Amino acid sequence: MAWEYEGLFDAALDPEADDIMSRYWRTEPTAIRFGTMGYRTRTIKAGSRLEAEIYPVFGKQKGEILREAKRNRTPERIREQNISRAKRRLVLLMEENFDCGKDLAITLTYAEDGVTYRRCRQDIRNFLNRVARRRKQMGLEEAKWILAIGHDEQQRIHAHVAMSGGIGRTELERIWGHGYANTYQLQEQGNGLQGFANYMYRQNEQAKRAGKRENMKSWSGSRNLRKPKERVSDSKFSRSRIRKIAYSFGNEAKEITERAYPGYRMEEYKVYCSDIVDGVYIRVTMRKIGEGGRQWLSGGRRSGSGTSGPSTGTRRG
Repeated sequence: MAWEYEGLFDAALDPEADDIMSRYWRTEPTAIRFGTMGYRTRTIKAGSRLEAEIYPVFGKQKGEILREAKRNRTPERIREQNISRAKRRLVLLMEENFDCGKDLAITLTYAEDGVTYRRCRQDIRNFLNRVARRRKQMGLEEAKWILAIGHDEQQRIHAHVAMSGGIGRTELERIWGHGYANTYQLQEQGNGLQGFANYMYRQNEQAKRAGKRENMKSWSGSRNLRKPKERVSDSKFSRSRIRKIAYSFGNEAKEITERAYPGYRMEEYKVYCSDIVDGVYIRVTMRKIGEGGRQWLSGGRRSGSGTSGPSTGTRRG
């Protein structure tokens, strides 16, 4: 969601937690004030993944409300929001551009210690250039790729790459030439592409916190990556349906969202509220029927997916 809504609806609480607000939500869920404003739905489709953001439209009050939200953003919260947005963007790009059973996850390591970040960047650039030349020789289309550079527990540098398939594991190791190029085929299971994207991002953030690469990009991608498709509607969900999703009476949240998006099943949804304005912010994650989540390592650990109940929040000043 845009930063202004993160500033307004920015604290998600666990309905199972034992804090005061969570207990209050469980006992008085209908105490959320919906106000009189309308609601807008932003739908993002990326491969088999669909995300829907439902949020209020403030009209003439918007400028004043957003200034108040900006005043309440702490540096820590700004950093959390930036990380959250970057993770979501990476997940959506992965889902839109890579196919399970066809494309690859590669970990590039060094046989030697003491490799610098600058050298690693240059080696990866050379690796990608050699892959591009080899693909051209084989008559393959230009590869798509996303990469992140991280450090292991011994602080040895390595890189994680999601890449278009077509070249075998043995040849990729030869092209890399600095150590191992551990290669896995993306497979449809569990929560894989999202898990791989989060893993790539986490490795990079750990290196930054260790002082290895301050102010460096968390990840980078090829120029030919497709962008996820977005649509905005002011009539996708009526106010009565938004209330039912937020309150989650019975199984209505699942029924309403799956009826609104035929051919998709709901995997998760979260509800956020605010102490600055009335209304709710709802985020729904769905998957195209017949296509599971995507596992990034062949034979790797399986991550379960299922519908979760509403996670609600009240903004704390």
